[in-house]
Amino acid sequence: MKNTRRKRRTAALLSATLGVAVAAVMSGCSSRVDDGPQVDWASDVCDSVRDVGAELTLPTADQKDAKKYHTQVVTFMEALDRQLGALEAKMRQDGAPPVDGGDATYKKALKNLRTARTSLAGTTSQLKKAKVSDEKSLEAALKKAGEGMDKAGGYQGPAHDFRAAPALKQAFDKAPECENLPGTAPSAAPSAG
Repeated sequence: MKNTRRKRRTAALLSATLGVAVAAVMSGCSSRVDDGPQVDWASDVCDSVRDVGAELTLPTADQKDAKKYHTQVVTFMEALDRQLGALEAKMRQDGAPPVDGGDATYKKALKNLRTARTSLAGTTSQLKKAKVSDEKSLEAALKKAGEGMDKAGGYQGPAHDFRAAPALKQAFDKAPECENLPGTAPSAAPSAG
């Protein structure tokens, strides 16, 4: 019973953490299509988002050593923060999208990314300081950390923020690098009837 609860709490925490970097498990490459600067820009964004998760490895539950698992989860969260920092730097390098209103959309996406990183950093710090000596203390630490990640849990990433802008939606739809990337899939057409 304890292992089941711990697994659920860990799964909830990691799910919320991965929500910050939705591309953590995405893979695959596509060839570029020259459809103009907006599509090229969207392709770069999707490449960057995909790269965030390329080096992340989810911790595996060690049911016999709560301290070790605690350390693995903290290490994962710290690595995720570093990857999100690299994504932010790449976004700053690429700049705003080449569309009307692109600067406002860009600033909003950066703000949302920084907010998610701040939430992640606070939760990581809190989890890192937690005194874990057994399964019960690990479960309590993961529960508290999960509560801290609630704010960031709904964050879908900068590609989602950019795609929400009408001027960029078509560019994300056309960019092969954006295929199957959460938050960038074309909207489903309303059903008739």
